[in-house]
Amino acid sequence: MLPKQAILPIGLLVLWGLVCRDWYVCQIKKACPDSVVTAAVPTDSTEAASEKPDDRPMVFHWGEAAPELRDNFPAYRDSLLKNLPEGHILEIIGLYSKDEPVPDNAPNLGMARAEEVKKLFLEFLPEERLLVSSRLVSEAADARTKAFSGVLFNTIEPTKEEKVEIVEVEDRIIIHFPFSKAVREPDPKVDEYLDKLAARLQQTDETVSIVGHTDNIGDEASNMELGRARARHIRDVLVSKGISADRITISSKGESEPIADNDSEAGRRRNRRAVLQLHKKE
Repeated sequence: MLPKQAILPIGLLVLWGLVCRDWYVCQIKKACPDSVVTAAVPTDSTEAASEKPDDRPMVFHWGEAAPELRDNFPAYRDSLLKNLPEGHILEIIGLYSKDEPVPDNAPNLGMARAEEVKKLFLEFLPEERLLVSSRLVSEAADARTKAFSGVLFNTIEPTKEEKVEIVEVEDRIIIHFPFSKAVREPDPKVDEYLDKLAARLQQTDETVSIVGHTDNIGDEASNMELGRARARHIRDVLVSKGISADRITISSKGESEPIADNDSEAGRRRNRRAVLQLHKKE
C-alpha cells in the first residue's frame, strides 16, 4: 500500500501524462475525436444561428407589411401584455430598410408593419395605449431572401396630466395634446373656444393655417405624420362647425420645432401641440 505522501505526486504525474497524450494526438497527429474538435474550433455565429430551429413568434419578409405569425405568437403576445405595467403605453416600432418600397397608406414600410401588428393587440388593449412608430435600419445581407424580425416593442409611461390645454399667444392659438394622441379629449373650454372661433370665421373672410407639432418620442417620419393628424383633426372640428375646408390649410413640423426641452415630461407636453393662425384676406 502506497504511503499517503506518495499519492498526490503520482496522481499529478498521471494527469500530466494524459494531457501530454491528448496534446500529441490532437496537435501533432491531428487525430482528435470529434467532440474535442467541436469544442476547440470557434463556431461561426451566423452558421450556428441558421442551424437552430427558428422559434421567433413573428417574422416579416422583404417588401411586405403583414407579418407571418408562428404557432407561438399567442403565448408571446400574452407575455408582452402580462409584463406591460398598468396604464403604460405599448410602443410598436416597425423596422424598415431604405430600399424597401414605400406603401401608399404610410410614410414608410416600417410604419405600415407597426400598424399591422397594432391590429393584433386591439382586442386586448384600448387604442390609446398603443403607439406605432418606425425606425430605419441597415439592410441585412440576406434580408431579401430570408425572414427577419421586423418590429420591436417598448413600454412608455404616459404623462400624469392628460387634459387638453388651449393658450393664446399674440396672433396664435396653441392647443396642447396628451401624449401620442391626435384627437383632442372632450373639453368644455376647448369646445367653447372653437365655437367662438367658428363664429368669428363665419363673419369674416379670414383663412386659417394649422400646424401640428410633436415631442421627440418616436422617429422623425412617424412624428411628422402625427403632427399632420393633429392639424387635420382641428380642421375637421372647424369644418363640422360650418367653416369651409378650402379656408383652412394644414401642415406638420413633426418634432423639428420644439418650444421646450424634450428631456422633461413638462417640456415634451408643451411640444405636443397644434398652432392655429388667422390670416386676413389680401
